[in-house]
Amino acid sequence: MKKLIIANWKMNPQTVEEARHLVSAIEHRMSSVVDNVEVVICAPFVYLPALSHYTHHLSLGAQNISWVEHGAMTGEISASQVKQWKANYVILGHSERRLNLGETDSIVNAKIFTALKYKLTPIVCLGAEEDATKDEMKAIVTKQFNKVTKHLEPKELENIIYVYEPTWSISTSRHSYPATGEHALELINHIYSLLEKKLAKGVARNIRVLYGGTVNKDNVHEYAKYPEIDGALVGAASLDSDNFWQVVTEFNRESVHK
Repeated sequence: MKKLIIANWKMNPQTVEEARHLVSAIEHRMSSVVDNVEVVICAPFVYLPALSHYTHHLSLGAQNISWVEHGAMTGEISASQVKQWKANYVILGHSERRLNLGETDSIVNAKIFTALKYKLTPIVCLGAEEDATKDEMKAIVTKQFNKVTKHLEPKELENIIYVYEPTWSISTSRHSYPATGEHALELINHIYSLLEKKLAKGVARNIRVLYGGTVNKDNVHEYAKYPEIDGALVGAASLDSDNFWQVVTEFNRESVHK
């Protein structure tokens, strides 16, 4: 299974020209890693039409969708609108949406159903809760996992990418510090154990579970060295093409060696 590196640009960059330049800087390097790594660019909605013409080795994703399929939802964007611009992925339940915009587990659950209906692969973030500590992570991840996967069938669970994203490790959070590789591995294995309660063990271990939380060129080896960590959700570092590329190549290197 290929490693998966996801760039979450958030509300950046500020112009479509910058967005094209950033994608092009990654796209032209991708041929050297395509056998072992898949890279997804989750750009602001407004850039997806333009970027769809510049991505060949890269995949595109959205940062959110509505749980409503169409109609009177001012300011929202539907899964079908995202899908028409070559986007195959969507981030759901990101910490910033949970903590700043009040997104709940039940909303994330509804969005997962909508994404799957339109054949968008959900990238589901787990671990964000206000003022949560490292010692509370297993309980928080368990609670969120059980709620966001409520009523999902086994085959639907298999079509989700899960990301461990602890609040206290995100660079934009107060007093943040990156998780150690050992901690990330422990929680990722915990997510696998939750999946194994719903799926056969062999099936569960074939699902991608990533780490997200201040991953960059300086600490990527902490996570890439563990085969159980299937990749990374990268925030700030994804806006610097050289920094981001070092994350990609480190996961590629470890994948080849193993």
